[in-house]
Amino acid sequence: MLDIELYAASGRPIDNQYKLIRPISSAGGTADVWLALDMNTVKDPSAVGDLKGMTDEEIEQLGLIVAFKIYRPQNALDIEGEMRFRDEYMIVFNCHHTNLVHPTHFSIFQETPYLVLPYCKQGSSERLIGKVLGDNDTLWKYIGDVSSGLAYLHALTPPIIHQDIKPGNVLIDDNGNYSITDFGISAKSGSARDGNFDGEESSGTMAYMAPERYHEGAEPSAPGDIWAFGATLCEIITGKVPFGEEGGWAQVEQQTPMPKLPDGLPIDVQRLIYACLDPDPDKRPTAEYISRAAAARQYPLKPKKTGLIIGLSVLVALLIGGALAYFLRSPEVQIITEEGPRVPPEVAYAKAMGLIDQENADSLRAGLTLMDSLNGAGYAPAIYQMGFTYGWYSDSASVARKKLLDIAIFDSGDSKYLPKSDKWTNMAVGLFTNLLELRDSSCADLNADAAYRMACYYERPNDIIKRNEEKAKKFLFMAKEWAEVAGKAELLERVNYGLETLGVKVK
Repeated sequence: MLDIELYAASGRPIDNQYKLIRPISSAGGTADVWLALDMNTVKDPSAVGDLKGMTDEEIEQLGLIVAFKIYRPQNALDIEGEMRFRDEYMIVFNCHHTNLVHPTHFSIFQETPYLVLPYCKQGSSERLIGKVLGDNDTLWKYIGDVSSGLAYLHALTPPIIHQDIKPGNVLIDDNGNYSITDFGISAKSGSARDGNFDGEESSGTMAYMAPERYHEGAEPSAPGDIWAFGATLCEIITGKVPFGEEGGWAQVEQQTPMPKLPDGLPIDVQRLIYACLDPDPDKRPTAEYISRAAAARQYPLKPKKTGLIIGLSVLVALLIGGALAYFLRSPEVQIITEEGPRVPPEVAYAKAMGLIDQENADSLRAGLTLMDSLNGAGYAPAIYQMGFTYGWYSDSASVARKKLLDIAIFDSGDSKYLPKSDKWTNMAVGLFTNLLELRDSSCADLNADAAYRMACYYERPNDIIKRNEEKAKKFLFMAKEWAEVAGKAELLERVNYGLETLGVKVK
């Protein structure tokens, strides 16, 4: 069996490619993580000698530094185990998200599996423990980043359940984002979880285990990850885990009370932590809900008003956006309070479009603020315009809006014109979904386009959303229905072509 320490001392690269430098972490139950030099990126491999004593910066002058995660000898694989490892790696490889640390390579060396991951120089969020109180910007960003990564994993089919969320498994990438690691190979995923080879590590760390995890025959679940996230938040704020090293078992069996959170912590964060740590899994928020709460910096989220009211909050937003003057010189539009008369949606929509069409960043943001008010009222054209702004379009108007909003898009390849951050794609998908759920027959043309756009996300290969032919077919049939109602012959032709490409015979 492979002795990693001896092999590192020999100076020989593993698989003739990865020269081990020093251990980064050995805290995991089944694996060690080493810093390694990828010899394939070194111009003159013969010039690489002993790397001990060299700084990371000096080694980076030679080639690419990576994190090399190798599983311990007791996890050596038989043929069946090797197949399971490869299958699980394929699941992980297809996960693309800003807040996930994505493995770049895997293999099996001397019957021992290993993974290669990007090296995060800033380490893990363990460095935040006890240091974030009073820094609300960092705290909300942490909450938003980690919950966004979890929401992505939980939304997969089948879902990936991490099972070991803790500060050490949240790394800080070179851009300052908080990214989840150990989310696939070391964690059981959905219905394939029994195929996981390293059962010890996938069982998680006791201090972060939800109460239900201690029940015999307990299944891994998304609410279990949420409880662990609550424990993680508690630790980075207070410096200690909420229920000691026994985790959820102490919460239920020993009736350990909820942790006392320090004064000065925003009340919304306190509510969020207590909600995550609720002993009843059904009462915990979802990761997707937490992500939205973090964006709004409030928990729970305040429901949007059902009526179309342009009040003082919108006025403040317009002041910030520099658009107040536009309104003051437009006597036909009245800025009203909640008690005053309501502006007809078509009037507010026309004003919002007027702001957006000025091709000015401040006016665009002000116009989108008005559109969001109309979105809350269920006004279909406004919902579509917001989706058009953030969605995957090659249309020059959509591209121009993204440029004004500093939304980076892919400029080549299969993902050309798609926003690089999944945040905007998720927002667009949510808006188009809301629009289609309204089934407003007066907006059949918009419904047809929204459904076709949704189909594109799932049918066309791209860097954000995993291809899903069944979902693509569902939205193409929906687009076909609405295109026929709207009489959009050109779109109908594209929809039929898409269905035929997916093997559906079109009459």
